[in-house]
Amino acid sequence: MLKISPDVKLPLNLSKGSYPGRIEKAQKLTDKFFDKISGAFTEKDISPDVFVKNIEEVLPSKVNYKFESSNGKDLEGSVILCTTEQKPSEISSYKILFPTNPYDGKISIYKTDSFMHEMFHFFCAMCNPKHIAKTAELAESSFRYYDDFFYNEYLYNKHCNDLNNLKEVLLPDILNNMPISEKVLFLQNCRYKLLEEVKAWENGHKYGVKNQELHKDLIPEVVYVNDGSEFQLKEKLQIVTEALKTVFKEARNSE
Repeated sequence: MLKISPDVKLPLNLSKGSYPGRIEKAQKLTDKFFDKISGAFTEKDISPDVFVKNIEEVLPSKVNYKFESSNGKDLEGSVILCTTEQKPSEISSYKILFPTNPYDGKISIYKTDSFMHEMFHFFCAMCNPKHIAKTAELAESSFRYYDDFFYNEYLYNKHCNDLNNLKEVLLPDILNNMPISEKVLFLQNCRYKLLEEVKAWENGHKYGVKNQELHKDLIPEVVYVNDGSEFQLKEKLQIVTEALKTVFKEARNSE
């Protein structure tokens, strides 16, 4: 069974509380980080060392992570839970990925939306140790196939835009052969991921726009900042939430 190292989560006194409360803590860390990193842009680019220095100044306790450019990878950005060869059964660090300039490896002010999106995910993960544990549990089970496949293929996919088909066909199909306990696990995990993805897109868009306003000397022309609306995440979140309510009602009726 995968273990969770103390190095990837905040101490209990900083991470305890309700899920909404932990999301609020992640949001405060994200806000604080933006205030610092925005001031670091005296030019259009900053070095990864400066970026990491600003992360360190925001973290309320030690967290093990490293930054890596996503250049040449399939992902625009991501926050990945990592193990090591020495301790393959323990999640012991994060890898933060987002694009850098290919010619000098620096981080561009034009990528504010990308790095603030990922920084929210980073802070959210460390504030939610139970979610990390659930991710680890799913990673070791055959259930992961259904969870990852459905989320990537239908929920976090801008090409899956037929919401009625999602609600009436795709979601019922995958739930059909699951016992109630698995339905709850599956839908709760989808819901948490969608909630956090919505917040990450909101942060990326908000701070991408704000950094332009704060640095008109560096960004003289308004640049489009994607808000992620083409993914219809809020609408899909509502569908998943309603399905979860139905399953809870089903569970109560079966008692």
